[in-house]
Amino acid sequence: MSDELPGVSMYCRVNDEESCTVHRDTPLIISVSMVNDVAATAASHNAPIEDEIRRLEERLEAGHMDQEEFDAAAERLRREMVRIKVYRIGGPGGWLHFIKIQSLTGEEWGDVDWPLWPLTHHPEVEVAEIDASTTCYVELGFDPDDPKRPEGELQIRAVAKLFGDETIESEAARVNFLAEGLPKAERAKEEVLVAKGEYALKRGLHDEALRHVQAVLKAKPSSIPALGLLAEIEESRGNLKEALTAFETAFDEFRKQSKMRDPPRYFIKKIRLLRARLEPEQA
Repeated sequence: MSDELPGVSMYCRVNDEESCTVHRDTPLIISVSMVNDVAATAASHNAPIEDEIRRLEERLEAGHMDQEEFDAAAERLRREMVRIKVYRIGGPGGWLHFIKIQSLTGEEWGDVDWPLWPLTHHPEVEVAEIDASTTCYVELGFDPDDPKRPEGELQIRAVAKLFGDETIESEAARVNFLAEGLPKAERAKEEVLVAKGEYALKRGLHDEALRHVQAVLKAKPSSIPALGLLAEIEESRGNLKEALTAFETAFDEFRKQSKMRDPPRYFIKKIRLLRARLEPEQA
């Protein structure tokens, strides 16, 4: 086989962007992903070679070539294949603890001392293998109004230590931390309140998440995002009947609002799953 190709690319985004502005009273979500992004190219390169080797095996089994001919032909083909290195990251406590967020001060990068909360990560294992089919992804949350919130514009990046003491880093993302909170007119907007509610739910702060949802539904009872989030909150709390009711209400609103054309497959899936889970209780 040929030389191994370098594999892992690392990406860092702030509130789903390469650059963002955050007010003092809004959360910052840093998302980090690691992808073995040459694996798909290598798989495409290797696939026809593997097919050709299988055809040679069929000819060998059919008696159309002898073992020596097969071995020589198969070896020539195998030398054309590309080897993809499988990278590993992790250890006790899980792989996400081997990810560091750094900020640029002057010309020096250094680890931030912000209290960053793991909101979600995949895969949920201690040691992850980054191969053709596995992407490592983590979201880290920086709470609104945290006393360690800096002010002004910063460049940040993610750094990961892989097995073998290999270190990879992302390109820099930019965050402009504002000292002031959102303007009053912005605070009550549906998308702002729902975003804050989603963040609170990921943090496990159910009461805070519910407070944001209720503020939306009080002003707009037909809000599909708020109804969907209400269902997620109730399910997270273990209130399956209330979660089912909220998902069904969100689905009904979805059907009423003709401009919403895409089928609400997520709602349908959740409704089916919750009904199945509730059936034994209702039997």
